[in-house]
Amino acid sequence: VPSSSSAPPKHVFIGGLGYCGSRIASSFHSSYPECIISGTVRSTERRDAMLSSPPSWLTGSVHVMDLDDSYTGLLQDGVADLVAASHVIQTIAPIADFDRDPLLALHGDELSKSKALQYVGYISSTGVYGDYGGDWVTEESELRCVDAKSKARVLAEQEWSKLESSSSTIIGSGDDGPRVDCFRCGGIYGPKRGPLFSSIASLNEALAQENTALAATSTRITSSAEQNQQTPKYVNRILVDDICGALIAAVAGDRPRCGGRAYNLVDDDPAPRRAVVAEARRLLAPRGEKEFSQSENERVSKAATSNTRRLVTRATGNKRCDNSRLKQDYGWSLKAPTYREGLALLLKNSDLKL
Repeated sequence: VPSSSSAPPKHVFIGGLGYCGSRIASSFHSSYPECIISGTVRSTERRDAMLSSPPSWLTGSVHVMDLDDSYTGLLQDGVADLVAASHVIQTIAPIADFDRDPLLALHGDELSKSKALQYVGYISSTGVYGDYGGDWVTEESELRCVDAKSKARVLAEQEWSKLESSSSTIIGSGDDGPRVDCFRCGGIYGPKRGPLFSSIASLNEALAQENTALAATSTRITSSAEQNQQTPKYVNRILVDDICGALIAAVAGDRPRCGGRAYNLVDDDPAPRRAVVAEARRLLAPRGEKEFSQSENERVSKAATSNTRRLVTRATGNKRCDNSRLKQDYGWSLKAPTYREGLALLLKNSDLKL
């Protein structure tokens, strides 16, 4: 017998109807047309702009969540909407001043008492892992992050996970309570976001800048950095449509309760940034312009494996995130298994001209 957390959503509340949140809302509307979809924006101006030409997926209310001035959060009608939701998807990053998740910091008490809540999907970041020197990590790997932003993400994951019981039932509730999934997303790209939506000139400039940086630092590499010099700076990525697909799969699925569960929401091929920029340049090159020659591709590949310690040890660290758990638990499949398919799909579905 399916648990209540895998029942079709009746009301989805999305914290943050921005780039990612709006696309998630659209996906839920497509999959569950009868579902009420509501959510939050940061200002009355954004709310008014959205309501002036409402998207087809907006079947509920748009609430202003004040995180800039008095940190009052949602007004009374917004809180009522939140606690009435069967499914909550949180995309808003932790508040800098609080270092906490804003929905939990401001409305956690009300949310924890909700009788309607069946599922929580929290959008976190692969930055929580910190630096692994380019090695592969799973959800069981130690969280080594050192930057404040990623540490706040770790705390938010822990706080959201407390809403899920570690047993099959919650004593006295007569129900199995909400299921909580924390999705550790890689760098998000999609329509109008990412290297494909840059000009050829800016892509050439990006490659040139990285070449210059690599050349300038290569003469200063010490023996202690030689090993890191040979390690590419991997970037874990995810197409925004694949985030939506993961959430739809998770909501339709189920798993044993374990006090919350983390998932790496990334594609199958972590790759250096310059490799992705080079592929975008190749796709965007107008007819008649010389494409990368074999020697140029070899030079780009060689440069990508010659990163210095400075490039490898940025705040979020260097690692490759494995996505097997999400596929195994929820049968998730990717529209874009790698950045190559992702960029090609975006180009096909856009008005960009070759």
